[in-house]
Amino acid sequence: MSTRIIQKRRAVSPVIATVILIAVAVALGIAVAFWASGLTSSFSKYEKLGVSTQYAVSGAPNLYKSGTCDTNSICWTVNLGGQNTGSSDATITQIQVNGVPYPISSNGTSSGVFIEWGNQAGSGGISSLSVPSGSTFRISFLLESATSSGGSNTFSSKTFSSGQTVQVTIITASGNNYPASIVLP
Repeated sequence: MSTRIIQKRRAVSPVIATVILIAVAVALGIAVAFWASGLTSSFSKYEKLGVSTQYAVSGAPNLYKSGTCDTNSICWTVNLGGQNTGSSDATITQIQVNGVPYPISSNGTSSGVFIEWGNQAGSGGISSLSVPSGSTFRISFLLESATSSGGSNTFSSKTFSSGQTVQVTIITASGNNYPASIVLP
């Protein structure tokens, strides 16, 4: 008869194996959660310009080289103000009046646009404006009615008149539009 040698192998008990598997699963779950939260925080930043003030006044007060109204023209100073309540900076790249781009940038003299954000201001030669998150902004520009003399700040030969409602839209680099309707006095 042959004799068999039986060796007893010791394995990890099922209880200890279960505890190890749960600990590994929890550690992996925490690691994935931190990784996913890092991804979502980079994609969840957004801009939001709240336009809270919108009005026009007759005439053209001198706003940091914003120009004055031609003597043969009728003009208004359009004012917009508000705050960036989003979690990231907003970069204003264009202002439109009734769907027509208003010239923000210029040849370095005067564009007719005065822009103020926080405690900074600028006019003429501006091609874009970054409004930091939580910061306030104010935009003023001259809206001049087209006349036979072709006023200094007219654009696209548009004619404006008192009592008319104009649609002013602020467009940002991310493609967001922030419209405001203003009645000319």
